[in-house]
Amino acid sequence: MHTKFGQKMNTTNKPLRIALIGAGEWAREYHLPSLAVLAKETAIEIAGIWNRTRETAEQVARQFSIGRVYDDLADALNDEHLDCFVVLVNSNVLLEIVSKLMVRGVPIFTEKPPGKTYLDALLLAQRIKVPNVVAFNRRYMPINRRFKQIADGIDRPYFAECHFYRNERNYDHFVRETGVHGINYMEYLCGPIIAVRTETGTISKNGSDFWISSVVFESGICGLFKFFPCCGSSIERYELHGRNTSIYLHCPQSYTSDHPGKIEVHEHGRVISTLDDDDGDGLLTMGIIDEYRDFFRAITERSNTASNFGNAANTMKVAEAIESGTVMGASHFACAQVGAH
Repeated sequence: MHTKFGQKMNTTNKPLRIALIGAGEWAREYHLPSLAVLAKETAIEIAGIWNRTRETAEQVARQFSIGRVYDDLADALNDEHLDCFVVLVNSNVLLEIVSKLMVRGVPIFTEKPPGKTYLDALLLAQRIKVPNVVAFNRRYMPINRRFKQIADGIDRPYFAECHFYRNERNYDHFVRETGVHGINYMEYLCGPIIAVRTETGTISKNGSDFWISSVVFESGICGLFKFFPCCGSSIERYELHGRNTSIYLHCPQSYTSDHPGKIEVHEHGRVISTLDDDDGDGLLTMGIIDEYRDFFRAITERSNTASNFGNAANTMKVAEAIESGTVMGASHFACAQVGAH
């Protein structure tokens, strides 16, 4: 029997029961250890796990003491004791799997990106009405949230910039699969992006593309993205500028060299403060633990989430425009120039 989310949940001390869909490397290395940490502070239980390769699901179940391995998705869907789904599958099959699970009417947590295309993301944003989180972890990293607080206090910011650099990350759809994190976090800082114009290039040695994109945010802020999948640096940095204040974030994300991360605040041409990230618990530093805290809070308190299908769809639209070199919202560039004078 399917329970609709309209019913009040978790009014007793019973744990929230989770069905884990997907048992890949990311689930094993990051999500399951995070859930183990959270089990010490929140009443949660992993009720069962499913993976397309059953042998992998069985191995993970043994490793993390999960009592049930579902034979198929239908078994997970029909487990009447479930309170939510955690979906950790490849973006190519995310729409297919979530579309099957959503009929249950319980909250859904998924890895990013929310589908393989903008259309996938848009369909999920339109269809999913229950509390949900899309795991764009940059919105949840403690130092990134502190940067957001400082950014919100800047008087009339006018320009933002993202440097998203990796070393030898040679694979298809770098922007949509990885660089999309930078787009999503910049939208968290400055609001939805309404215009994009991109210049692309190719590194002749290995054929890898790179992208430099001018953007305009709905807030009126202009910005610049630089996506380099193959360069000498592996960094992720963000900056925001007002007339007298500029702030810089060295983001301590996995696979980057900025550990610990830091924030610099400049005013009137001088550095007035430097805030260092303690970079203690890696799972907390990466924001994964706080992704789940946000998700469980949304279930129990009916609160909004910082990252969800609703605000992820525009991010995917922008990522596709950048990766393809397509101009998006061209008229807003002219409006931004007029408004600047």
